[in-house]
Amino acid sequence: MLRTIRHTLLIIILITIAGCAAYELGTQNAEPVMHETGPVWPPPPQTARIQYIRSISGPSDIGIKKSWFRKTMDAIFGKDEATEMLLRPYGVFAGSERIYVTDPGNRLVYVFDMKEKNYLEIRKADKEEFKSPIGVAADKNGEIYLSDSLLKRVFIFDKEGKYLREIGSDNLFIRPAGIAIDEERLYVVDTHGHKILAFSKREGSFLFSFGKNGRGNGEFNYPTNIFAGKDKFLYITDSMNFRVQIFDTNGNFISAFGKHGDGSGDFSKPKGVAVDSEGNIYVADAQFDTVQIFDKDGRLLLAFGNTGRGKGQMVLPAGVYIDKQDKIYVADSYNNRIQIFQYLKVEGSGDQGAKDSSGERARILESSNP
Repeated sequence: MLRTIRHTLLIIILITIAGCAAYELGTQNAEPVMHETGPVWPPPPQTARIQYIRSISGPSDIGIKKSWFRKTMDAIFGKDEATEMLLRPYGVFAGSERIYVTDPGNRLVYVFDMKEKNYLEIRKADKEEFKSPIGVAADKNGEIYLSDSLLKRVFIFDKEGKYLREIGSDNLFIRPAGIAIDEERLYVVDTHGHKILAFSKREGSFLFSFGKNGRGNGEFNYPTNIFAGKDKFLYITDSMNFRVQIFDTNGNFISAFGKHGDGSGDFSKPKGVAVDSEGNIYVADAQFDTVQIFDKDGRLLLAFGNTGRGKGQMVLPAGVYIDKQDKIYVADSYNNRIQIFQYLKVEGSGDQGAKDSSGERARILESSNP
């Protein structure tokens, strides 16, 4: 009798263990495949040039889950779990498998480490809490550069988020916004000053500025965002002149394109600007909820995104960044997320810009979601 009872208990234990193991395996297999085919632009049967990859709204989207201990400690110390989710992302930068996001809604900077599955929040510089973090960039050493439009400073941190130094003063900046860096310099857009300021990265010293309020070549009317291209040109969104202006790294005017309107290729509220490896220029427009792609002559090649909350749809997009692998990062501000897309090169296209498979330039004017 006793042997029968023991045998029964052993079977129950084995069944329970097997059930637990099967549950864990099933849970792992149920996780979404983040790189499976999503929406593409233009839609078939044309050759796809842009593909949706994924979106990030918080640390859980890159596989980071709080331990029981972490949850308990956060509860004890009163940390608001809602701040771990993006509220109103504006600036975005990516490099060395890290994604940097400014969130003026939550008044902090998020750093998502995609390789290490780690997550960092930067809330203040030294003892001063952020008020309106806008622009963000990071150099090859991992140092993080951040502009705060209300504190009128650019703050620099090490890769772990430790405050190092700052650039700026109430007398130097009026409303700093977008920033960009190259090997030697930091460029800061002063939106209300209608100009761009250049600084030495190493010493933080002011070097020169260019631009003034106006509508002529090299003049600005509330510029907002900037991108430093691998071609050694600076691409600047001249927002209230409804155009993009291009300069060399010494501030000499090269060219400009764009006009106000509600048609394809026009601008209404241009924000983020970036350039891919083939020289195509991407501009987010917060009025149209789309990203338009132009060649260097300002000719519209393609547009992707429209108003909505689905994959590839947007509500008031802001910052745009393109990394060395031609991944496109869009701060989808009022959808509380960063959306990531991939520029798909056509074999043999080289540096001649976006072309379809027949060798002609793609002129797809629809921004409809497939």
